[in-house]
Amino acid sequence: MLFSVKIEGVSCWPYLIPGKKYFATNVLKPKIGNFIVFKNPKNQKEIFVKKVKTIQGNSYFVEGIVSFATSSKDFGQVHKNLTLGKILFSFA
Repeated sequence: MLFSVKIEGVSCWPYLIPGKKYFATNVLKPKIGNFIVFKNPKNQKEIFVKKVKTIQGNSYFVEGIVSFATSSKDFGQVHKNLTLGKILFSFA
């Protein structure tokens, strides 16, 4: 399935631009270096987009690009079941 994501924060700047929309998919498997869309492990009502740093079994460790961004060091690993998809490219 293809879906759209609007970036609202600056944690992945300059790769993902706040205010821009991106296509994402849950069909392709995320790899190290991809940006993924996922539910916050500590509050599943929140949706985050972060870069995959490492993959261990069924979990991803993610990071923001800017130094003050939240990451797996703040909320732990992201289990595969919380992953909604991976970012493909921008469209607006």
